[in-house]
Amino acid sequence: MNASLFSKIVLVILVVSLSGCNRYTTTKRVNNIEAAVTSYDVAMRWAQYPEAYAYHVSPNGTKPPADLDSLKELSVTGVKVIEKILNPENTEAYVKTEISYYFKDEGTIRKLKLKQRWWVKEETNQWFIDGEFPKFR
Repeated sequence: MNASLFSKIVLVILVVSLSGCNRYTTTKRVNNIEAAVTSYDVAMRWAQYPEAYAYHVSPNGTKPPADLDSLKELSVTGVKVIEKILNPENTEAYVKTEISYYFKDEGTIRKLKLKQRWWVKEETNQWFIDGEFPKFR
C-alpha cells in the first residue's frame, strides 16, 4: 500500500469520525433541552420552586430576583408546552409554555403564558433560562 492511498484512507476515516461526533453532540444537546424543559415543568407543577428557579441563569451568570416565599399559597394545576423552537446551531431554544394555577385563598384558576429563551452552557452542555422567574398574580 502506497503512502498516498494510506493518507486518503486515514483522511476518510477521520472525516467520518468527526461527523459522527458532531451528530452525537447535536443529538445529546437536543435530548438535554428536552430533559431540562421537562424537569423545569415538573418542578413548577409540584411546587419545587427552588429547583425551577435554579434554571434561571443569564449567560453572564447572574440570577434574576425572585420571591419564592410568596409562592407558598400557590398551587399549579398544569404546565403545558405550546411551542419549542431550537436555533440551527442548537445553542438556543425558544419555549412557549402555559401554566394553570390558583392561589389557595382564592380558588380561581388562572393561566400564565411564558415565552422563555433557553441557552446552553457549552462547557457543561446544561440548559438555562435567560429571563425572570414567572410572576404569578
